[in-house]
Order: sequence, then C-alpha cells, then structure tokens
Amino acid sequence: MHSVTDASSPETTQFTILAVDDIPENLLLLDDVLSEQNFKVLSATNGLEGLKVIEEQEVQLIISDAMMPKMDGFQFCKSVKNNPRTASIPFIIYTSDYIDQEDKELAQNIGVDRYVVKMGGTDSIVDAVREMIAKTYHPSPQKIQTASSENQSLDDREFIERHDKILIKKLEEKMISLEEYSLQLLKKNDELQRSEIRYRLLFERASIPIFVMDVYGQQLLDMNTEAVHLLGYTREELLELKRLPFADPDIQSELIITQSFSGELTVKSKEGKVICLEGTASVIDYDKDKRILVFTRDVTEQKAMLEKIFQTEKLSLLGTIAAGIAHEVRNPLAGVKLNLQFLEQKYGDNHPDIETLRLAIEGTKHIEKVIENTLNIARSTMPDVRFASINEVVSQSINLLMLTVHKKNIDLETHFTTTLPTLKIDAKQIMQVVLNVLKNAIEATPPSGSIVVTTGYEFPSEIKSSRVIVSIKDGGPGFSEEYLKDAFELFKTTKSSGTGLGLALSKRIMNQHNGEIKIKPVPAGGTDVQLLFLINSNEQEKS
Repeated sequence: MHSVTDASSPETTQFTILAVDDIPENLLLLDDVLSEQNFKVLSATNGLEGLKVIEEQEVQLIISDAMMPKMDGFQFCKSVKNNPRTASIPFIIYTSDYIDQEDKELAQNIGVDRYVVKMGGTDSIVDAVREMIAKTYHPSPQKIQTASSENQSLDDREFIERHDKILIKKLEEKMISLEEYSLQLLKKNDELQRSEIRYRLLFERASIPIFVMDVYGQQLLDMNTEAVHLLGYTREELLELKRLPFADPDIQSELIITQSFSGELTVKSKEGKVICLEGTASVIDYDKDKRILVFTRDVTEQKAMLEKIFQTEKLSLLGTIAAGIAHEVRNPLAGVKLNLQFLEQKYGDNHPDIETLRLAIEGTKHIEKVIENTLNIARSTMPDVRFASINEVVSQSINLLMLTVHKKNIDLETHFTTTLPTLKIDAKQIMQVVLNVLKNAIEATPPSGSIVVTTGYEFPSEIKSSRVIVSIKDGGPGFSEEYLKDAFELFKTTKSSGTGLGLALSKRIMNQHNGEIKIKPVPAGGTDVQLLFLINSNEQEKS
C-alpha cells in the first residue's frame, strides 16, 4: 500500500488523486471540483497513461472513466489490482452509462471499489471519494474484513470473455444511439432541403423581378422567373452576360454599389426595348458571404401614362392659348367686318370695286368661322362629376410622380384623414390639378428636401359648412408677395422654361368644381398650396 503522511488526520492531509478520462473537459471539471476539496489531482487520458503515472508518482485514489480508447477503465483497474504495489489503491469507475448487473459483477471481480454515474453530478463523485478515503485509510476492523472479502479472483481468460461481452454490448448500444442520431440528422437535412425548396419557390414565384448580385454590384449571380421574362433572355444568357443589361451601365452599376440604392433603373431587353424599373437594393448575408438583392418593378407603362397626362395638360394649355388669341382677334375683326359691310351698302352694286369689297367681307366671315371652331375646341368641357375619394385621387397622383421623388431623394410624407366623405368631383380633372401642384412642388424642392401632403377638414369662419382640404407643402425657396398677387394669371411664371398656364388651368378646374385653390407662404420656408372642396350634405355619400 502507498504510504500516506499523517494518516491519522484525513481532514488536513492532502491526498493525491489520479483522474483518467479521454474527454479533456471532464478532466478539467474533475480537477476543479476536487481541487476545491483540497485534493491534489493528476490527469491521464487512458489506462496506459494512468499506469505510467502511478509508476512515477504516489497516488492515494484513482477515478477512471469506463469506456476509453487504448485501455478502458475495466482493463486499467485489473492491471492496477494485479500489481501488489498498487493493488490497495481505491479505484472508482466514473461512467456516463447506467449500471447493469453484468457491469457490477465484472467490476466487483476485478476489484472496482465504487461505481459512480456521471448523471448524479459532481456531488456524487465528491461523496464517493471521501467515503473511499475514509474506508481505506481510516477503516474499522469490520470494514477491513468486508473490504478484503468483496474482491474475488478472476483469471485473464474469464476477464477477457466477460470484458469483451460487455464491450460488445456497449458498442451495440452506441451503434443504436448513432443510428438514432443519424436518423435525426437525415430528418433535419430533409427539413432543411424542404425549407430551401420552399424559399426557392417563393423567390421564383415572386410577382416582381428580383436580381441577385455580388456585394460590389457588378456581377449578376441569379434572378427569378419574373426577371427572366421581363428581359426576354434565358437564365443562362443572363448569367453569361454577368451583369444586368443597363441602358447606361456606368451610371447604373455605380448606384447599385451603394448597397442602399432606391430609385430608377433603366435596362434593355434582349429585343432592345428600353424598360424603366423602380428598384430597391438591400444587402443580405448568404453562407458567410454577402449578396445584394435588387427588388424591381416595371414602371414603363406608368411613366408613359404620366407622360400622356402631361401631354394632355400641354394640349389643354395650348387650347387656352388659342382661345386667348382668338378672343383678341375676334373683337377687332368684328369692327373690320362692320366697316366693310358699311362700305358695301354705301357704294352699291354699280361700284367698280364692289367685288373686291365683297371678297374682303367673305374673308372676314371665314376668319370668324375659324375663330369659332378654335373656341369650340379650346372651350373646356364641364366636369363629369361622380362620387370619389379625394384620398385615392391624391394617392394615385403621388404614385405617378414617385420616380421623380426618388430621383431627387426627396422625403415625401403623407398624412391622410381616413374619415373624409366622398366628394362629387371629376376625378381625372382633379388628378390633373394635384399632379400640376405636386410637379411644381418637386421642381421647387432641392435634392434631399421634403414635401408634406395632407388631407383633412377646414372650418373657415366665413363659410357655414366645413370644407375638405388638400395641402401640399414643399421645401422650396417660396414666392415673393408680388408674384402671389397674380399667380393665377395666364403666362405668369417664375420658371425659365414654364408657360405660366398650369396654375391658371388648375384654378379654372377648381372653379368648375365650386372649389378654391390658395397659395400660402410657409414661415419656415417653402410654399403651401391648398385645394379646398365644399361638402354638400345633400349629395354626400358615406365612405
């Protein structure tokens, strides 16, 4: 038996314990727990290392895992107990497996003193260590007799047979456990594959074109079916191009590189058709790598529609100009005609120049006819009024101009009152007014400025009933008081390229709707254009 210094005082003596386990974390845990109990702890990762340790150093107790490579706990215990120099060292097997009867019998036959299950926690191992030290180094006579009678002899052949049987059983249990774990992995892998397929379907079946690009916005890596249909290429052709077919590659790709792009993109289809897209780029992490997702929306038709609306407005303004010219010509023309007719009556049929005079009169009649036709064309049609939501009209107008808003990086805020009644209006004409005012606001507002669009109620003191108000506040420089005095007059403009007819036409439309248009300066800077509509309680329809 290894000697112990001052064996009569176990509480103050520092015993040396050998811990053997093939898992480093378990060894660290045993070292921490036993060191706190004033034990000195030596370590080994298998039985062979453990035998070398007890040959070189004095050890008072051994704690060993049951299943280890090279030499397991049972083999290690048999070697220790078969050596007369180390046979008296208490041996504890510390295992994560439940103890069955075969394990117990083999352990008893080879001299294992205690069998502790790891699931019992660290307290169970500390209790077992203290019990074995007290039992071994401070025994009572009864305990000495019991300890000497517990171990039974077991020859090598029988040990190998029983040990191999237990080992095979443990391996079979481990194989079953591994098979169960493998089935779980297969199930998880199947779930992951299903999830990937599901998200791939969402990507492929998205109703908008989506492009996947590298983090530099240069290389095209993937796209969904809608994007393929939009551009007219096959998927393989687009991947071979390696980049989006921008109408202006240098400018567009630079925008995508910013990774926070939101605005207009112009691309070309395989047939050469120019397609206008409203795009938004966002960065995602994909398998420890970054990608840029570009979500787009085809707004080619929307832009064309907007252009048609502005063209219609131009034609309407041209009609207004023609009407003004016709009005100015018609009055002096009437005087010319009257004078010619007076001369015709004065000179009579026998005058030598009477035919020339009559030709002049016919000419004035022809001019009058042209003027009348021009006025009929220029004369605005009466509004085709129907119940409509002013919020919807304003919202649709904003949507038509959002590309321009994004292009100037303008922050456009909307505050709609949802309880507004429907109004009897010509939605197309009112949309023309809103578009005209919004377009002026966008042009006046500097890049990165702001526009606030509000709908609500106005309760003026001079009017008995309330009114619905649409307010459009821009962040521009505003207008001078001199301009505001006659802002709605024809050809009055502050823009070098303006016609000065937009506000005049808007005022005419508002007048036809028994409404009002006002222009007010904003104290903080900018202009507030207000459209006001009377609410007729007799005609009001619930929203």
